[in-house]
Amino acid sequence: MIIIGLLLLIAAAAFGIDFVWKNDFRVADPTVFGQHLGIHDATALFVVGAITGAAALLGIALLVAGLRRKGSKAATRHQQGKNERRTRDERDALRSENTELRAELDGERETATTTARTDEPAERR
Repeated sequence: MIIIGLLLLIAAAAFGIDFVWKNDFRVADPTVFGQHLGIHDATALFVVGAITGAAALLGIALLVAGLRRKGSKAATRHQQGKNERRTRDERDALRSENTELRAELDGERETATTTARTDEPAERR
């Protein structure tokens, strides 16, 4: 979209600049890029100018819309990246907490089994 808008804008600007540069305010049989347009009155010349202006405006509109769309996509990707980093950090914190709790539970189980063995009567051992 950006490329199409830029190409359209460049084409309209090149046409308009060449039209003004080569014709020196002559209405009778103007030329653009070495080609005669076949225009003999000011009304047709105005229509050609209006079409050129409309093409330039369309090019600008496509360029701006493409840039806006690209910016919104970049903002969305940035937000998704932040969310992924936050989720990854939370996951890592939960994993470390889980590891600590398992180690603590294993320690308590060992203590409970050691205590249970020492509390047994001597003849059962």
